Amino acid sequence: MLEKIKRYLKQNLLLQKLPLHEPFTVEFLAQGEYNQNFLLSDNKNRYVFRLNYGSQLNLTNQIRYEYQALKWLERTGRTPKVYYVDDSRQSFDQGLLIMAFLPGNPLDYHKDLSEAATIFSQIHKEPIDEQAEIFFVEEKATILSARVSECQNLLEPVFRSSFVPLQAQRQLANALETCQKKVSQQKFFVELNQWCITNTEVNSHNFIIGEKGFLIDWEKPVISHPVQDISQFLASTTTLWRSNLILKQAEKRAFLSRYLAETKFDAEAFEEALRIYHPYLMLRALSWSAMAFDSYQKETKALKNQEIFEKVSSYLQEEFLRHALKEQIFE
Repeated sequence: MLEKIKRYLKQNLLLQKLPLHEPFTVEFLAQGEYNQNFLLSDNKNRYVFRLNYGSQLNLTNQIRYEYQALKWLERTGRTPKVYYVDDSRQSFDQGLLIMAFLPGNPLDYHKDLSEAATIFSQIHKEPIDEQAEIFFVEEKATILSARVSECQNLLEPVFRSSFVPLQAQRQLANALETCQKKVSQQKFFVELNQWCITNTEVNSHNFIIGEKGFLIDWEKPVISHPVQDISQFLASTTTLWRSNLILKQAEKRAFLSRYLAETKFDAEAFEEALRIYHPYLMLRALSWSAMAFDSYQKETKALKNQEIFEKVSSYLQEEFLRHALKEQIFE
C-alpha cells in the first residue's frame, strides 16, 4: 500500500501540486472503522492521505461529501485544510482525499476542556449559508426522529444476531420504544431554530491539541442543533471510548459554562435541549456498539480494530447498559 500511494502521488503530479518534495516518505498513521490514514512527509511539509471504506450517512459518494465539508469548514480556523480529492476509484478501490497534517496530541479531558469549548463555539457560531444548505445533510425538523430511524437500522441485524446477548437486545429494544414514544419533543428544537454544522463524532482522539486546537475527522457532519456535539462530547460512552474516564459533574458544568459564554446561547434553553436529546444520543451510541460487536463476530468488516472491539464488548454488559440508557448529563 505504501508503494502504491507513492506511485499514485507521482503519476498524478501531486508532488508539485501539494507541494511535496523528494525524498518523501509514506507511513501508516491511523485506522478507524471507516477510514485508513497515511502520513506523507518531506523535510518541510506533512499531509494526511485518507482512504474511505464506508459511509455512516449511507452516501453514494462519501469522500466527496467529506471534502466539501472540510472546504466549507476552513473558514472556522478550527478544522484541517483539505487539498485534494479523488472519487473516481480508478487507482484505488476507495475514494481518497489529502488534507493537512496537524501536529499535536489528542484532547486530555483533565486539562483541555476549556480549549474544547472554544473549538466547539467557533465552529457552532459559523452561520449556515446557501452553500451549506445545498450540500450538507440536514436534520432540522428530524433531530430526534433521525436518531430513531438510525437506531432502527443499526439494530436490525442486532435483533437477529446470535452473538449479541439477549439481555442486551431486550434493553436496547425497550430504550428504542421509549425514544419512539417521545419523538414529538423535537418540536422544541424546531421552535428554537438554532442550527449549525455539527461534527457528530466528537471523541477525544478527534481533537488535535497543540499551539492551537482543532477538531478533525469530519466523516458525517450534518446541519443540526449544536446539542448533538455537546451531548456526545460529555457522554460516558464518549469519554470512556479512548480515555477510560467519566467526567465529574463539576467538570461538565465548567465546560458548558465556558461554551455558553463564548456562543452566547441561552443557558436554560440549552440545558433543556441536553435533557431532551441525551437519551437519543446514548441509544445511538449503544446501538452502534451492538451493531459493531455483531459485525466483528461475523467477520464482515473491511477494517478491524481490536481496541474498538473490546470497548463495544464492554458496553454490552448488562449493568453498563442499564446505567448508560438512563444517563443524563447533569444529575
